[in-house]
Amino acid sequence: MKAVLFTTFSLLLVLPCFSQAIKKYVTEHTVNIEHVETSTADYRDLEPIGKAIGDARVVMLGEQDHGDATTFLAKTRLIKYLHEQKGFNVLAFESDFYGLTKGWDEVAKRSETLIPFFRENIFPIWTRSDACQYLFENYIPHTFQTQQPLQVTGFDSQLFQAYSFQHLKEDLDRHLVETHVNATFATAAAYQTFLEAVAALLAKPLNPEFFTNEMVQVLEDGLQTIRQAQLANNDSSYWQIVVENLKALTRNSNRVRDQAMAVNLNYVVNEKYKNEKVIVWAANTHVMKYTDHIKSKAKQFDQVIFENMGTAFVRDGATKTYVLGFASYQGTAGRLGAPTFSVQAPHKNGFENWIPEQIHYGFVDFSFYNATYNYPQEPFLMKSPMHFTIPGRVAAIPWNLAYDGIFFIREMRAVKKAE
Repeated sequence: MKAVLFTTFSLLLVLPCFSQAIKKYVTEHTVNIEHVETSTADYRDLEPIGKAIGDARVVMLGEQDHGDATTFLAKTRLIKYLHEQKGFNVLAFESDFYGLTKGWDEVAKRSETLIPFFRENIFPIWTRSDACQYLFENYIPHTFQTQQPLQVTGFDSQLFQAYSFQHLKEDLDRHLVETHVNATFATAAAYQTFLEAVAALLAKPLNPEFFTNEMVQVLEDGLQTIRQAQLANNDSSYWQIVVENLKALTRNSNRVRDQAMAVNLNYVVNEKYKNEKVIVWAANTHVMKYTDHIKSKAKQFDQVIFENMGTAFVRDGATKTYVLGFASYQGTAGRLGAPTFSVQAPHKNGFENWIPEQIHYGFVDFSFYNATYNYPQEPFLMKSPMHFTIPGRVAAIPWNLAYDGIFFIREMRAVKKAE
């Protein structure tokens, strides 16, 4: 016990010393970003971000909370820049994998069909937000009138938006019948009970009382039967991923969900759009990496940091990826349907206080710092992945290894519902 206390006390003593090199780097190398206005086409101030991204095929854009309007505006401007200047032609959302792959292939690419499709198949925290209206109702539809459309897809294993709710059970049934997998169930009645459980799972957000505990076991048994049949048939189709998503959905676990999202994103990047560059829109919690190295015994710590999608996706290094986290100094936040709250003040020796005061929006490239100083593992304090600082006594985190760069916002604004 004394050794543990000494180690913890030592960490608190040396944390300020460890952070001096990164503090100097941040203070001297934060690049000013002029604004987050989405309608302009002058991207000269974003060129340092483009240079840092280099030849990465995937750029992940995080957010501290799903109600950060200022972040949404900044991400929209970055998406325009990456699409128009850097050849990124796919935008992947933290939303329904099935609806935004199969459903996206089927929808007519016209404003009058795209706008309702977005509202029904991408989480309303974004599509109903005032800060995302330009992206969904103007920019993306407009690109389909050009020679360079911006394709939309998704990677979330939460398959319960409109398209999945309306089509997934029937599509799965059709596939299982065509491949004779339905015959591997014990009886025809057992197969029908399984399909009823799938329908209940997809309807759970609308009617949770209909999805009973008994159905969980029916689903798990049925999905295991299907998976065994797929393996026996050497089935490497898209449907094996869908089945794994349904399994993840039954378990309702952060870790399981993120592992499924990593598999889904790999399919999007390296199969469906294998010749394209991809922008990822998700929470900091999902896009950050290095989380398999961050340990803590603190209660509920694994609700904040766990072995997540970003960590799993970049692990093999096969797809060059740039992870851009977002951090803010002050202001308000709060997603649609939840109360607005004041953003927590940063730690007095935290990253946010190292940014020169005259900078309202800024970019810090950790990848250059890491390459220059051989990937330092010294911890420092920053409000991340959400709007609060994780104390050094809870977990020593080298945030420069969790993100390749940070987009800094001095004044955050909470979203409002679009009119």
